Amino acid sequence: MREAPWPAGIRAIVYGVGEMGSLATRLLVERSVEIVGAVGRSPEKVGRDLGEVTGLGRAIGVPIEADADTVLGRGADIAVVCVGSYLKTMHPHFEVCLANKVNVVTIEEETIFPWSTSPDLSASLDGLAKANGVTLAASGAQDVFWVNLVTTLLGASHRVDSVTGYCCWNVDDYGPEVAGHLLVGQSKKYFDQFVSEHGWPEFVARQTVEAMVSQLGLTPKATRSDVEPVVAKEAVRCQSLGREIAPGEIIGTVDRTRLSTIEGPEFEFRMEGRVYRANEGDQNHWQVSGEPALQLSNEGVPYRFTTCSTVVNRIPDVISAEPGLFSLDRLGPAQYRHCASLA
Repeated sequence: MREAPWPAGIRAIVYGVGEMGSLATRLLVERSVEIVGAVGRSPEKVGRDLGEVTGLGRAIGVPIEADADTVLGRGADIAVVCVGSYLKTMHPHFEVCLANKVNVVTIEEETIFPWSTSPDLSASLDGLAKANGVTLAASGAQDVFWVNLVTTLLGASHRVDSVTGYCCWNVDDYGPEVAGHLLVGQSKKYFDQFVSEHGWPEFVARQTVEAMVSQLGLTPKATRSDVEPVVAKEAVRCQSLGREIAPGEIIGTVDRTRLSTIEGPEFEFRMEGRVYRANEGDQNHWQVSGEPALQLSNEGVPYRFTTCSTVVNRIPDVISAEPGLFSLDRLGPAQYRHCASLA
């Protein structure tokens, strides 16, 4: 079946103009999406033109505004939301979009499968989206590389005993907020005390595995998650924080989730986010034990770019989806739609 081209006439709002929102802006412009508004919170950016702030090198006639309700109230087909990583902090941002009857596609990781970790917030947003006839969905690099490529690979299996994945991504690709979240630059003692006192919110590893298991039609039996710090063995420069990380200080974390199923197959995913040294690149590796044994490996995956490009490619899917919160297991595989402006 021939793939549909990129649809014309999409009107979008860029919600969040940091590292990821800036890249998303360029991709939207190159796909001839009409950007009708921009929401930001930094005093240094509010009031300035979106094109100038995001590095397009020219004004596009869209000022960055702090009042999200005002911007969304003017109407749009979709808001591309690039702000945070957890549903607890993102709930009010999603809420204002949905209340204004604007669809949402976001890079926020928990929403790829939020039903287990934030059931009440998920149900609230699902109900609000349905009441207003719009859709909320999350996407990113995990959409293609950690979920759909893996479940497609399993389509070649006769029997699956276990699925084991590992990925590595560069903290410096995502700015100081992410570096701060991973406690980059802190001591291991501080890390251990922090986790002991506050716990550690389950990051993308759990949501990825749960989305995969749900897509495969399997039933979770038990889920375990843990985290450990990655400590610098030698000094390394953290561009996001603008300083050198000394030996013995934290440069990132490894989040791991193990999930067993009632049907038998077991899943494990280790996600390492850390400050890279020179000449290091993003990685994606999966091994399937069963009949036959299979593996999937991607060296040099540009996670930062593919997070934004996949989110943009998902826009037609989200706009055409039924109202509600659509977790990643329900969206189907992402696809490329050719756009004449890219020719």
